[in-house]
Amino acid sequence: MDEFNNNNYQPEAAPQPQEAPAPEQFTAPQPQYEQPQPAYEQPQYQQAPQQAAYEQPQYQQAPPQYNQNPYAQPQYQQAPPQQGSKDKLVAGLLGIFLGALGIHKFYLGYTKSAVIMLLVSLLTFGVGAFVMEIIGLIEGIMYLTKSDAEFYNTYVANEKQWF
Repeated sequence: MDEFNNNNYQPEAAPQPQEAPAPEQFTAPQPQYEQPQPAYEQPQYQQAPQQAAYEQPQYQQAPPQYNQNPYAQPQYQQAPPQQGSKDKLVAGLLGIFLGALGIHKFYLGYTKSAVIMLLVSLLTFGVGAFVMEIIGLIEGIMYLTKSDAEFYNTYVANEKQWF
């Protein structure tokens, strides 16, 4: 036990790592390759005799003319807007600003739909007016985004009343 209680105890020093010997440079002999000799020779082909160039057959009449722009939209016969017809700009703005009262419907001549929107807005003390204003806003935007011909065909000629 005296061995451990002795104050003169010093631990053994850790062994120092030894340096590894430098690896020897190994050079493997490079194999010598020879060019392989062909087992057969390529056959020599003869060139085909020159033929006369292909000529376009001459038409008896002019070829048909096609539309030069393949991505063009087809042209449909649309009824031209009649004088005094409803203007889409006015209908769209009325729908956006006064849609809750159905004024845009009165303007387009849809009296029954306009009276329904007006009564819903007034008889619900404004609660239904919010819903009618959303409907008017949507319809006003739809009126303004259509072309003049689409607006005329959809809302004036065909009398589509809702959306």
